[in-house]
Amino acid sequence: KFSPVKIYELWYEATQPKVLGMGYAATRDVVSFLRYERADSKGTLNPALGGNLSDDGNALRYALGVGISQSGRYLRHYIELGMNKDEQGRRVFDGMLAHISGAGKVFANHTFGMPNRTATQHEDRYYPENWFPFSAAHLADPLTGQSGALLRNDGFDPLLIETNTSTEYWQKGASLLHIDPATLSDIAEPQNARTYLIAGTQHGGHFGSTADPGACANPRNPNSAGPALRALLVALDEWVTKGVAPPKSRIPSIADHSAIEAGAIKMPVVSGFSITPGDNPAFLPVDWIDPPKSPGKIYQTRVPAVDIDGNEIAGIRLPPVAAPLGTHTGWNVYKVAPTELCDRDGSFVPFAKTKAEREAAHDPRLSIEERYGNREAYVAKVKAAADALVSDRLLLASDAQAFVKAAEIRDLLAK
Repeated sequence: KFSPVKIYELWYEATQPKVLGMGYAATRDVVSFLRYERADSKGTLNPALGGNLSDDGNALRYALGVGISQSGRYLRHYIELGMNKDEQGRRVFDGMLAHISGAGKVFANHTFGMPNRTATQHEDRYYPENWFPFSAAHLADPLTGQSGALLRNDGFDPLLIETNTSTEYWQKGASLLHIDPATLSDIAEPQNARTYLIAGTQHGGHFGSTADPGACANPRNPNSAGPALRALLVALDEWVTKGVAPPKSRIPSIADHSAIEAGAIKMPVVSGFSITPGDNPAFLPVDWIDPPKSPGKIYQTRVPAVDIDGNEIAGIRLPPVAAPLGTHTGWNVYKVAPTELCDRDGSFVPFAKTKAEREAAHDPRLSIEERYGNREAYVAKVKAAADALVSDRLLLASDAQAFVKAAEIRDLLAK
């Protein structure tokens, strides 16, 4: 008989594994062909050529790779495998942006690999995804004794931007990108890499009603990472095409105490808001064909610290976090298991509208009325936050205007 709140997997001895991992070579060869060749071996004209060549004689002057979630992990794995150098010794991608990939790669270049697997606290837990090296910088692995870096420093590395939401710090070991697990110190990133946390956002974004959390206990997080992602894609383009370096990395750090253990997070005690869960530990890859009952050696990871409202203090704080109307997190918990991470969902817990409502609910967070007083004051704070991000090239002017316009029509005290 099946028990509730359990995941059942059927294991059997398989034979005749498929040949996998060819996609990495295919990506390299297709993009290289589109960039550099006039025609293939059969004389078929390169469709990217358009009858013209760039100043350097290539069909395309630059190539950027963008991957989100699984495809972002794919790009990280592509770099690690040395695929950014084609068979004629040319760079394939000039720049890459990997979003919500955490510290992971893809279970694809393995015997009996399954590229669709994604290891979280309760899903595909023992399938290969997180393995050294994690960071773009050269480090020593405290668990295996190996040393290395994601970027190969061979003259063919792309300029690399990695962005993550809060979820990836809780579920996907994102702190391993910029915090040394051996020394628990901040990593000095190489000049050709940047890393950003988009504070108070969840893995895939949420575009429906926050009132329908599904299997999760808390309302889902409506704060989208999209505006920051758009600005950073423009920054990557300018980095590649104009040599204009992007903004400095914005990440939780050990030095300023904005990166801490999950158990040290102190969220405001709000009625109906489930307690903080533990994070999903990153551990050495196990024998996934005959997995152990529990993981072995675990890497030390950290999650973003929060302010008195429960909002994260580090990273790119878009207006919904910089001028908040509630608490935004990158984690949620299951209704039936309120200490366990609910997939890759975040939470949103709105502030009380008035002081009287807050006091009646024993909510320690200031109400919207106490916080802003009126809509004009709220709009001013949204605009100030948006303008600062535009100045720092972390928000496009069009997105800043959209944030301000939304604030101008919002009825703050509506029930």
